[in-house]
Amino acid sequence: MRWKEGDLVHGFRVGPMSHIEEVNSDVYMMEHVKSGARLMYLDNDDDNKVFYICFRTTPDNSKGTPHIMEHSTLCGSRKYPLKEPFVELAKGSLNTFLNAITWPDKTMYPIASRNDVDFHNLMDVYLDAVFYPNCLKNPQILMQEGWHYELESKDAPLTYNGVVYNEMKGALSSPEAIMEDRAMEKLFPNTTYGVESGGDPEVIPTLSFREFTEFHRRFYHPSNSYIFLYGDMDIDSTLAYMDHDYLSAFDRRNVDSAVKTQSPFAKRVVVTAPYGIAENESTEGKGIHALYVAMNDHMSTMESLAFRILNYVLIDMDGAPLKQAILDAGIGSDLSGAYGDSYKQPVWTVEVTGSEVEKQQQFADVLDGALRNIALKGIDKDMLEAALNWTEFTARENDYQGRPKGLFYGVRAMDMWLYDRDPMAALRYIDDINTLRKNLKTNYFENLLLKYVIKNPHQVLITMKPEKGLTEKMNKETAEKLASFKSSLSDEQLDEIMASTKALKERQASGETEEALKTIPLLSRKDLKRPIEEEKLDKDEVQGITHFHFDVHTNGISYVNLYFKLAGLTEEDIPYAILLSTLLRSLSTTKHSYSELARLSNAYTGGMSFAINAYGKVDDASDYLPTLTVRAKALTSKADKLMDLLGEIMNHTLFTDTKRLKELVLQEKSEWDMSAFSRGHTLMMTRLSSYFSLGGEFAEQSGMSYYYFLSDLAKNFDKNAEALEEKLADLSRRIFTRANLFYETVGEKEEKEEINRNLSLVIDDMAKGEKKETHVFHFPPKYKNEAFLTSGKVQYVAKGGNFKDHGFTYTGALRVMETILRYEYLWKKVRVLGGAYGAFTQFLRDGTSILCSYRDPNLGKTVEAYEELPDYLEHLELSDREMTKYVIGTMAADEIQFTPSMKGERAMVHYLSGNTRESRMKIRDETINCTVEDIRKLAPLVRSVMKDPYLCVMGSEDKIKEDKKLFDIVRSMPD
Repeated sequence: MRWKEGDLVHGFRVGPMSHIEEVNSDVYMMEHVKSGARLMYLDNDDDNKVFYICFRTTPDNSKGTPHIMEHSTLCGSRKYPLKEPFVELAKGSLNTFLNAITWPDKTMYPIASRNDVDFHNLMDVYLDAVFYPNCLKNPQILMQEGWHYELESKDAPLTYNGVVYNEMKGALSSPEAIMEDRAMEKLFPNTTYGVESGGDPEVIPTLSFREFTEFHRRFYHPSNSYIFLYGDMDIDSTLAYMDHDYLSAFDRRNVDSAVKTQSPFAKRVVVTAPYGIAENESTEGKGIHALYVAMNDHMSTMESLAFRILNYVLIDMDGAPLKQAILDAGIGSDLSGAYGDSYKQPVWTVEVTGSEVEKQQQFADVLDGALRNIALKGIDKDMLEAALNWTEFTARENDYQGRPKGLFYGVRAMDMWLYDRDPMAALRYIDDINTLRKNLKTNYFENLLLKYVIKNPHQVLITMKPEKGLTEKMNKETAEKLASFKSSLSDEQLDEIMASTKALKERQASGETEEALKTIPLLSRKDLKRPIEEEKLDKDEVQGITHFHFDVHTNGISYVNLYFKLAGLTEEDIPYAILLSTLLRSLSTTKHSYSELARLSNAYTGGMSFAINAYGKVDDASDYLPTLTVRAKALTSKADKLMDLLGEIMNHTLFTDTKRLKELVLQEKSEWDMSAFSRGHTLMMTRLSSYFSLGGEFAEQSGMSYYYFLSDLAKNFDKNAEALEEKLADLSRRIFTRANLFYETVGEKEEKEEINRNLSLVIDDMAKGEKKETHVFHFPPKYKNEAFLTSGKVQYVAKGGNFKDHGFTYTGALRVMETILRYEYLWKKVRVLGGAYGAFTQFLRDGTSILCSYRDPNLGKTVEAYEELPDYLEHLELSDREMTKYVIGTMAADEIQFTPSMKGERAMVHYLSGNTRESRMKIRDETINCTVEDIRKLAPLVRSVMKDPYLCVMGSEDKIKEDKKLFDIVRSMPD
């Protein structure tokens, strides 16, 4: 250990310390003596360093002050007097993570970087931002990031605008978000959890500048802060810097920010709340019921871990008894559950979708009865053990898909640290798992259910009732309220609002001064040293099957990826193949019931997934290899069990259980109903690409086309059940053949040999099949301009085309241009001036080019912004320093740490797409050497794409009808 307890290190008193095996770190707790700042340091050899400063922020209203403050602190500070230093950092940093996050009771400012200088630069900008923000003296920042009245002329309507205002209109558009908001309000009426920390759009416009600045003065003090450091760094100089440059300027003080504990209820609270659906939507099956249960505020880490396992066994696992009881009672089409312990009092939620409003009491009765029955008769010990094994595998694998693992450790620590409990305990799990394994022989889990749920009346039963036209009605009420307010204003007051609107837009449209830009520290292009790794894929044959191996250390885990070419399938087969991929593992086989399969999978593997994919040639949007891809993993010692299960699922799944099949189809439809609007940007971008790309056409079959297919299937299931069963069985036989198969192993020699040794368990019972060429699918033509009507309050606006169709070629400069668009042009035009939450760009090597806005209050204005883009590029002027900044920001994507399994998958994708190391190096060099002239030369390419007649939008009925001339067809969402 570096220090001993009681040492004083650069103003920090060293407190408790320990080596924590689970995170492979020496952990030190410290406190800054003068300012009272708390600090946690995880010392290890990970070069992906993490820092955050977090404040306990406990609002008592739903004006969104913590959320707006989170945005606003990053809009300029004492040392960095730019309008948006955050954006400048995003443009020109090698960060591996850069964000700010608001929770119901805390606000966190995290960064991560693998470059030492960059890490220090990011830390300095963030510390200056939180302690000395310009938003305390400039009301225009609150207007931009929070809310403001907008009035273009005296004849124009008065409206609200603001980034957070529009973000929360989008966030609170889904019924589940509204439900959580209302349920938490009832579950915690006397604590901070009873208000919306993100902000309720109905309440945000009551936030005053005085309240806003007072919030910062109250909560943003070192005595109310939690500082987290992780990774291989010069800790002495880091602590000295924080002490000297920031913390020593503050004196310790008492900050009243404690999260209160909600007094327990005497009985369950029952509530019904409305949510909006479109006028042409049916209300049938749109009821949602949920039970929210609040735990006490001193649950142990083991109890929390056990409750996550309980939720998995009772609800998420195939054959889960609580889910089965609800579905068997015919209450709804799907049951989901979630256990959240990022609150002082953890909350367990059980939610049924695809129900009717009048079934509220039946839901409560069946749920209560099933829970009592489960606690009384006992939970299947094999299911509990399997879930525990899966939980342990996941914890040990530590796979965060390339995101900094130190950040996840830091967030986990806050789940206890914020409530004055030991954050080191949050990082340990081995002892808890070992104890829980011993407790499998007892009634521990049943007693936990009894204590925290069955005998705990601190619950809210909520029903969400669909209401046609509610969103439009609320929009109308807001417009009438604003019109009434406007009519009460004098000419002088109207002039004042128009002047402030104009002044804000002028500020937003103006650029930064060269002097201000130079305050942001910047690396040089010489710092861009990250090499492109050599990806060696060994290729051979095993039992007549083509085999690839990627050699990498995997800590004793075997990864296997099986690829089945969709040879011989027709266009009509594809939606059924997509459905098949979602059903496998959830249906019984000739050997095991689906619940036994789930238990075996959790007991012996780290998981397996089935999905339809298309591996497109990197330079050709019309050439792709369609496959059903199977990804699976297990401890190498259990590779035989993994391969045996895979063989059983692919070769012996039964499709004759009509009741189970119907359950799964309705569940899948319900999940789409709940999630489609929240991922509208990805659905619209994929739909748009299908207008001009054969590869996009295929990918889109898993998007909106599949949603319509699923909706029709669910509606007509009973009359088509037999045909569906036959179709799925036939497809399974045709896809899973040895002729269609090639596979990849990821690991070292032992992993490769163990998988290959057991390959016969997969292929012995598999039909040989015929060698057939896969063909390019041609799906029925679509309209080229579509709008999808929803009850949401914001839009996702996608426009694009394919530049190769116009004779242009790809260059690394397009990567830099994307960064410029994302953080300069679209940031200003669509986010800052337009009020959208964000915007995406996509210029791929196959020519696919897409712009898409996210949670956007506009439609026509955003399309205009897209169309004006070529002129902006044509006349772009940037200094060498600014150009270097954009190049560095672009190269940040190459800093991501890939896990062993990700490296193996990436190598395979590069092989299948023809993306050679030489071509990647060429593009990297073009990126690093990019000049402003290279960007200006891209204007004709972008102009050609913007002239293409392709537009796809999902959004509110009112806004789409207002701009209906833009579309060839306006569609309702699947019902």
